[in-house]
Amino acid sequence: MANPTRFACDPPQGKRVELGPSNRSGDAQWIDDNLDTVRPAVVIDGQTLSVTWGTSVAQEGAGAKLTTYVFAAARRDASSILATRVDDTTAEIFRFYFGSKVLYKLTTRSGGASLDGKVAPPFIATHFAICREQ
Repeated sequence: MANPTRFACDPPQGKRVELGPSNRSGDAQWIDDNLDTVRPAVVIDGQTLSVTWGTSVAQEGAGAKLTTYVFAAARRDASSILATRVDDTTAEIFRFYFGSKVLYKLTTRSGGASLDGKVAPPFIATHFAICREQ
């Protein structure tokens, strides 16, 4: 049995779609995400893909907040491994390419009520991180 392969990643780069004041799709614009405090990590063990994502560097006034997703039935071929995560409001696709050692993350989130009672617009983001084997 082979040992799992572990990767540490640089801070990701990416953009998200924000709707303008009219809240209409024609008023959408791509905005750069500031992900300087995010340090993704990837572990691949056969057909299992684990991705840790979140703020791993404590921000002013807040501690680190990491989330690890474990996908036991990820789809794997010779070039990449791919997994999806879906809940009531969010769908995410994680894909790691073996040759380039790049992790891609695509997120879509439906609009939901915020704490002030306003309905948030749908959210779409795409991120990628360059990784190194540990």
